[in-house]
Amino acid sequence: MSEQNIYLAKRKALGWSREYAAEQIGISDDKLERIENEKQLPNPQDVLIMSDVYQAPELCNHYCHGSCEIGQLYVPKVPNAELPGIILHLLDSVYAVEDIEKILVKITADNKIDESEVEDLANAQYTLERLSIMIEALQLCVERKIDQGEIDRKAYDAAYKKAEGRLK
Repeated sequence: MSEQNIYLAKRKALGWSREYAAEQIGISDDKLERIENEKQLPNPQDVLIMSDVYQAPELCNHYCHGSCEIGQLYVPKVPNAELPGIILHLLDSVYAVEDIEKILVKITADNKIDESEVEDLANAQYTLERLSIMIEALQLCVERKIDQGEIDRKAYDAAYKKAEGRLK
């Protein structure tokens, strides 16, 4: 292993023994050892529990992007970044989206994508994917801050529901 297994790194960051972590997760010490030594992949349910117990929602993205066959095709790797960096990248992506609005309208006006429009379409898709990844990074950051008690879950959920109501 060139870099430390993410599940092992998260457990060690908490200062937990393998035995204690396995008990918290609800799996055997042997199974956790195999997962941490990359001799066995965790199943999705184990990853969900580990992400909750370790207060590390990024474990779900790591698993889906790296271990799930479908996720490897469709789930982008989301950076595990802090809020200021996420916001700067998110705003940069939003501004880039504003630039592609006219290009997308032009491409779709005749309901055909001709050869001269392919590069513009690819650039537009890349820009939108970058925006999507930064939105996911923000969501992971918020989940981590909720898990760590920096944001009150009930207050956040209530504010989110209120925002949903305004946008319907």
